Amino acid sequence: MGGARSRGVRAVGGVVLAGLLAAACADGDVRPQAAATGTPPRTGELTWGTCPEPSEAEAQVWGAAEHRPAYARHAARLRCGTLTVPADWTAPQGRRLELAVAVLPSTGDGPAEPLALNPGGPGVSGRLMPIGIASGGARALLDRYDLVGLDVRGTGRSGPATCPAAESLDAGPRPAAPTHRTARAYWNRLARAHTTCAEADPAQLASLTTTNAAHDLDALRRALRAPRLHYYGVSWGTSLGATYRTLFPTHSGRTLLESVVSPDPDLRGLLDGVTRAREQRFEHFTAWLAARSDRYGLGTTADEVRTRLLALRERLTTRPLRTSDGTYGRVETDQYMDAEPADRAGAGAALSSLARGRAPAGDGDGKPRTAAPPLVAPFAGTALLCSQVTHAASFTEQWSAYGERRAAYPVLGATRPMFPGSGEVPGTSTCAGLPAPERPPVEPGRADGPLLLVAHRDEVITPLPWARAMRARTGGSLLVVGDGEHGGMAGGGCAGRVVGFFAGAEGAAAEGGVCEP
Repeated sequence: MGGARSRGVRAVGGVVLAGLLAAACADGDVRPQAAATGTPPRTGELTWGTCPEPSEAEAQVWGAAEHRPAYARHAARLRCGTLTVPADWTAPQGRRLELAVAVLPSTGDGPAEPLALNPGGPGVSGRLMPIGIASGGARALLDRYDLVGLDVRGTGRSGPATCPAAESLDAGPRPAAPTHRTARAYWNRLARAHTTCAEADPAQLASLTTTNAAHDLDALRRALRAPRLHYYGVSWGTSLGATYRTLFPTHSGRTLLESVVSPDPDLRGLLDGVTRAREQRFEHFTAWLAARSDRYGLGTTADEVRTRLLALRERLTTRPLRTSDGTYGRVETDQYMDAEPADRAGAGAALSSLARGRAPAGDGDGKPRTAAPPLVAPFAGTALLCSQVTHAASFTEQWSAYGERRAAYPVLGATRPMFPGSGEVPGTSTCAGLPAPERPPVEPGRADGPLLLVAHRDEVITPLPWARAMRARTGGSLLVVGDGEHGGMAGGGCAGRVVGFFAGAEGAAAEGGVCEP
């Protein structure tokens, strides 16, 4: 669920400069000092130091590739530090953690308040997200806010939690649909890997919860001496933001939650919702192809296109097309049929070629390119997600739900749902082998500060109905962006709505509605 990989939330992060936060918060000048040499930091203390040199991946993700001059300019102004927090907020005198923080001070003339940012994942390093935001379409946020990035506990430079045995686990060949035997075997291997890592440091694993991360945010607010914390979160960052608002309603400032995760924590329901959205997107794709029958030749009505594509998939399942460019069977056909709106032309051309018995041409064939998401701490992200969901730890439950999805959604129900709670093998869960959370997740509620929920109309990772469900719990306004992106509003054609909301603009920026990028 990570927004960091979308075009709107990219930009680079951080070099350089030790220093103090020079901007002023609403309740007075804020100049936290570094702790005295040799004195252990106290819980809740923010200690400033030199910014570590960014890795190449950090630089590319957060803006060096697309906005190099702006990246370099903002990176030179970045202020970095560590925030000391309890590993367990219910036992504040126990083990402590140091969280990596970066602040990009406001360039405005007036007093500035902190705007905390989170790119999602869960598990994506967010420390350098301020540079990404400041280098893109929402750069005007710097006129009135100090942009604050934080590596959530267990991620980035905040005591990263790893599980090499799970992270290197090979799911094996990817059949069109797994059998009970292959799915169970993968579940058992993943569960053993997770159990080994959990037993190595059970306290660390138990500390990786969204509730603890929300308490960390409020500790950061206090360390910055701010009466309230403004917040912009994407994907899983919306769960963190909703939890923060619920636990600290009087300290919650303006909050924008984009690509909203469902407030209902049942993993089975989450995977059902994602699959339903993908099935609906396919139906829209068939109508799109039918309207362009003269170009693709796949049918003149949506039903005709659907029938032909399902027949094509069945044929390639039993008799894959083998060419010098590769083999095209069920898996490849599913990928083309699951095309995002922005990839429809290429996917349509690929399916048209396959229907004629030819291999798709070139790199623009619409086939998704797989790549490991950058800057993600997989085990920490898994733990954070699994602290938020229920019905995740039973193979029997997950396999039964998978069977029902296959029956209910015959086009794409057999494929892996596009949600991080789904294991690499459909019918399994990434939570396999992890202990159930000690405490239930926080039920989202209402808070004092203005709230804007943003959904992308055709996206399938966090579908539009989830934002509507969250709004029913939290209030606020709903803005629907007319595209299929996951995150990315801050860098696209609707970036002005982000700026308008945080500027306190009346009208459309605060009231939601629709934005066509």
